[in-house]
Amino acid sequence: MWSGQPANCIGKPLEARVNLAAVSRSTLHRRTSASAFTDSPAIQIPAIKLLTEVNPEGQYWLKLDGTDLKDSLQHSVKDVWNGDVNLNDGKLDTLREQYESRLNWMNSIHTLNNANLETGVQQLKIELEYDCQFLEKGFQSACNTLQTKVKVKTTNAETLKSLNWEVVEFNQLLQDCTEYQRKLQNCSMYIDLLKSMKNDFLTYLKNLFKKKRTAASHVLVIAISDEKRSKKPYTLPIQYIPYKSLRDQQVRDLTTPIKKAMAEAGLKVVGTVTDGEFNSLRSQGDTGPLHIWQLIHDSREAVRKMSKLTLISMLTYVGEDENGNPFAERSNDAIPGDVIVDIKKMKDEGLSFQDSIVNFRRRLIPDGYEPYPFRKDTPESYLDMLRTVVATYIYRDIVLKLKQEGRDFTCYLYVPEVDPATKTIHYERGDHNHILKRMATSTRECKNVSLNPEAFDKAMMDNNTGLTHAALTGQRPQSVEDAEKLLSYQVALSMEQNNFESEAEYVRTIAGWHESSDGRGLTQLQRSKFNYQMLNYILDDFMPWHREIYNFLYIDINRPMENLRGFTRETFIDITANIESQEHRRRQNNLMNYPEHPRASTTDDVECFFSMTRRQLGDTFTLKEFKSGWRKIVREFCKRLDPNIPFYYWTQNERFKLEHASFDKDNGQDKRLHVVRHNQREDINIFTAGRSFLPARNKPSIRQRLFRLDVGLPPVPENLQHLHLQ
Repeated sequence: MWSGQPANCIGKPLEARVNLAAVSRSTLHRRTSASAFTDSPAIQIPAIKLLTEVNPEGQYWLKLDGTDLKDSLQHSVKDVWNGDVNLNDGKLDTLREQYESRLNWMNSIHTLNNANLETGVQQLKIELEYDCQFLEKGFQSACNTLQTKVKVKTTNAETLKSLNWEVVEFNQLLQDCTEYQRKLQNCSMYIDLLKSMKNDFLTYLKNLFKKKRTAASHVLVIAISDEKRSKKPYTLPIQYIPYKSLRDQQVRDLTTPIKKAMAEAGLKVVGTVTDGEFNSLRSQGDTGPLHIWQLIHDSREAVRKMSKLTLISMLTYVGEDENGNPFAERSNDAIPGDVIVDIKKMKDEGLSFQDSIVNFRRRLIPDGYEPYPFRKDTPESYLDMLRTVVATYIYRDIVLKLKQEGRDFTCYLYVPEVDPATKTIHYERGDHNHILKRMATSTRECKNVSLNPEAFDKAMMDNNTGLTHAALTGQRPQSVEDAEKLLSYQVALSMEQNNFESEAEYVRTIAGWHESSDGRGLTQLQRSKFNYQMLNYILDDFMPWHREIYNFLYIDINRPMENLRGFTRETFIDITANIESQEHRRRQNNLMNYPEHPRASTTDDVECFFSMTRRQLGDTFTLKEFKSGWRKIVREFCKRLDPNIPFYYWTQNERFKLEHASFDKDNGQDKRLHVVRHNQREDINIFTAGRSFLPARNKPSIRQRLFRLDVGLPPVPENLQHLHLQ
């Protein structure tokens, strides 16, 4: 058991090398084949049934994340297709039916009578005409793409070779299609002609439909996760979707059947977590706007194409109705009557209509603050002022109407909706780690012009920060660890010592916000405090008078959402939506009888699934390989989370240990985000005497290092504890 170990390790259980008995590969294959999971991109109903049996009282999040695939359209000798995009919308099934219909007709020509043969040939001519149109468009598009890439000097040879082959293949198929049309047009004995061209035509069909098919470049995995993350299994992959590109509405369409299936099974769905690619999920819902940005955007779009005369007519006083309410030349219910009266009073006092609009436009924001123009970086013209006034009151009217419906946008930037599928409140959040990485990227790119980059340079030179050159320059932009090193408490402390006060505030605020969602040993009150510190820090830039008037009804709708504290519009929406929804759930702790797990709205468990997938299939794999390994990977993944599996499935990853103290409980140990972590290998670009800078061999990927499930040794049995202590 201790063969090859040093003498001082012999007899110690933790140093033993134990050979465990295991079943054969054929047995594993048989058990996997008998699994209730299927290899099709359909909802795995057995997963829902399993959760219904194991944890029926749990509240679950839908988590979506994707990984890249090797593009590969495959067609087996048994006519099985692999590698296609399949969004479960029936398009792939329709294409497959068309192919099989044409294939079967060509294979059955020897059994047809003259009447059926004549009808079939006429249909074939029509199909060839459509084929010709499709191939002509494809050929022209392939030529244009090739010419465009040839002009780009940085295009590599492999890309040009692939595009060139695309042109050749379309050209050959177009010639074949034209030749078949010519032969059918000049032939009277169809049966002999069809028999002679059958084999070539079947090859033509196979190659034609390869051009009509779309190769999947990514696979989206949808998992359901218990928000308490305390009862195993708390995460189950429930569906995979091969795709090339996805729109936000398609994501909604994909998750709706899952929510309905879970609701029918009696499982509660809390919300959906995605990365930043599907940003509009957090701004526009199924029943209306979710985020204040959407209200502002819709209000501005409503007036963008209105003419000056139309806008003036909406603000010009005409008279009063029978109830004494003032009205304008062109009615608009969003504009209050007192606004029209105030503009009229200014005119009566001697101001022109244009001067009245200029004066009134200034009143839309509190005194002492400079308004933003309707068009970014463009002085506001008279027409723009009219648009601003009308759009502001359209926005305020929408906010007041939604408040009457129970959705208060006067106090909250994000308000969840009642989902039509589950009939309960449904939250939309962005993955916390993705947001942190995007914030780190904005910091490295100096998007926040108020920050001095020298502060980060000096922090890197400080040995007490743990900030490395690789983390500062973003050599691994997908690394969460690097983002944590860049935006850490240690970096903020170093900046304070070097008198960079604003930079220290920026870093400390983000570090606290990150710890509130990914740090142990904080109370619910501390987590809420860090969240609101981050929200207020952003609002100081977005709505500077929010500390005096905390009412988003009086916001400046012309304030650009881009570059708020250096963040992009998508990052701003994700941060504020996460904070508002987390605090909304926190206010429900008494109703739920437990606090929401801080990591409930992260996709770390889906990332872990991808890490296991790459361990099983390699760093690059095709959709066919993923489909064939789907059931086995799901079974293995579930074993890691199952407390009833024997000890050799004990995992070392702290995210998936079988027992954990509450995230809110301080166990007396050093907090992860407060510990300085040095890694001298990363600073190979900075020469320091005595520093080791040899490259590490067989270095795992970023995803593997953070999420891989290392299977470690089991706990030492009680009867061997004395040997371990010795």
